[in-house]
Amino acid sequence: MTIKILSGNGKMDGQELRFLLAGPSGDIKPVPNPTTWLDDIEWTEVYRNLFKMSELDCLKGMDKYFIQNEGEFKKIFDSGTPETEPLPGDWDSKLNSFQRMIVLKAIRIDKIVLATQNYIVEHIGEQFITPPIFDLRKSYKESALTTPLVFILSKGADP
Repeated sequence: MTIKILSGNGKMDGQELRFLLAGPSGDIKPVPNPTTWLDDIEWTEVYRNLFKMSELDCLKGMDKYFIQNEGEFKKIFDSGTPETEPLPGDWDSKLNSFQRMIVLKAIRIDKIVLATQNYIVEHIGEQFITPPIFDLRKSYKESALTTPLVFILSKGADP
């Protein structure tokens, strides 16, 4: 819903969205691993993302910057909350929060869900990521003979 709203307002770049959703494509030969904190398999995937994201206007040169300043990105890689860490250099001020998610996906794909939630809160509000509290009285009032209440309990739930 956030993407549709921002797209409708002309605030979403289609190429950036495609890259975040689909990732890099094509055959990309990685350069030698400049880091001590990424193994070769991780580096190959990170470099593929960096190389292709550098084709986006907003991220031109990110691959070269990362290689020259890889130690600065280690803080993001090691962080328990990398989705809130600022990007090194002037990248944090140059990029919007969606573009920072593209960089985060390359370094810490496991935290992209949290970054997406932060993005939704930033643009349309926390009520869109917080599940509503179940109100049995309200549900009962809305029920009828033709619209029964159905309860699905999770394992370990105490009804």
